[in-house]
Amino acid sequence: MNSPRKLENESVSREIETLTGEMQDLLKQKDLCLRRKKDLMAAEDPGRGIYYHQQIHALQMEYLRLDVEAETKRKKINRLRLGFEHTEER
Repeated sequence: MNSPRKLENESVSREIETLTGEMQDLLKQKDLCLRRKKDLMAAEDPGRGIYYHQQIHALQMEYLRLDVEAETKRKKINRLRLGFEHTEER
């Protein structure tokens, strides 16, 4: 029979795996966002009046949002690991 502590540890491990996957997805989206922004910046041609300032700004805001979400997940993973390590010692 599984002890409550073992079930809790398995639950924490699953949550860490889920959060890690979500964080990796956010980081991929963040990289894609940065590449799109760089492409738009390179495509601008002031001499011909071609600007993408609204799209670049929107991508920068999306990049920052994704960065905050990824960082939040990273911190939650660290808190879970810290709690998991403390329960292992008991």
